Amino acid sequence: MRWNDIRIAGMGTYLPPAASAKQAVADGRYPADEHEKNQLISALESDGPGAVDMAVAAGRQALERSGVNAEDVALVLHSSMYHQGEDFWTPASYVQRYTVGGTAPAISIDHASNGGMAGLELAASWLAARPDATTALITTGDRYALPGFDRWFSDSGQVFADGATGLVLSRGRGFGHLLASHSSADPELEEAYRNTESEFSLAPHANGGPLDLRERKRRYMKRVGHQFVVDRLTEGLLANVERTFSAAGSTISRVSRVVVPNVGRELLGWEFLTPFGINIDKTVWEWGRHTSHIGAGDQFAGLTYLLESGQLQPRDQVLLVGVGIGFSWTTAVIEIEETPDWSGDRAGTLDVLSAG
Repeated sequence: MRWNDIRIAGMGTYLPPAASAKQAVADGRYPADEHEKNQLISALESDGPGAVDMAVAAGRQALERSGVNAEDVALVLHSSMYHQGEDFWTPASYVQRYTVGGTAPAISIDHASNGGMAGLELAASWLAARPDATTALITTGDRYALPGFDRWFSDSGQVFADGATGLVLSRGRGFGHLLASHSSADPELEEAYRNTESEFSLAPHANGGPLDLRERKRRYMKRVGHQFVVDRLTEGLLANVERTFSAAGSTISRVSRVVVPNVGRELLGWEFLTPFGINIDKTVWEWGRHTSHIGAGDQFAGLTYLLESGQLQPRDQVLLVGVGIGFSWTTAVIEIEETPDWSGDRAGTLDVLSAG
């Protein structure tokens, strides 16, 4: 979809301190062979704020940087992957209450790692369809903690990180033009993350232990074959990106940077670098290996990092790539129109590098 007058007005993050991957190996919490394959340096780990409070902080920073009035926000979307601190509850309402208040719709998005990007396209569609709606706030936030989730061992190919992001999308004002985006899915792959060995449970974490996602994937790979999964993921990604580039009038060679999920080095290679035909320095992985996978927020955090570190200039284009289990893809092309000065004490994405 081509967007004519939709812009990013502000972005924010809340990124807790980084915990060393090497130390996790030494403590017996992270397999040494996976550390070698993933080449991740650290993972963000909160010892205080929960997912929604981090999201509130990131949303407030995004609003402050945007210059938008809270009363102008016509939609609040909050994306997450994991437990938000309470059962049978609406975290988007909490985020709305402590960021902008008001009476606009507040909607929670449960779309795994693609949640933030899905929210971006949904918000753009909302603004484009409603002449009286000018601004939307999108947040992401997650905290992966025991006993329910083991950030170092519950999954393979990646390590999960705590943190939150915020993005203000606006019609007519902002530093970056959302040129185009596209969302698509391949539900044939949903079984990859479903426990096919038991019936659906009646309550979360019914077995009492941390999630074992790697065993679910192992059984699925054994049944369908690794190459089947690689082919389906590659085909789905490239078909999605082709639609986005066509609408944007852009190409992979035209974009200055590509922001993909903060996964391990091996997964990064076959899922993104090889299909796109790009070098690793076109991505933000060298930064992302210090954070690890911030759930639904990798793309917003990565773009914020590029802006806070001064790596983007007017007319630069950035491709944001969202991929979520299920499987789903949302990609977007952003063109920078002016470069905001977000350096200083609140440039939290830069602190990650010194902490890692």
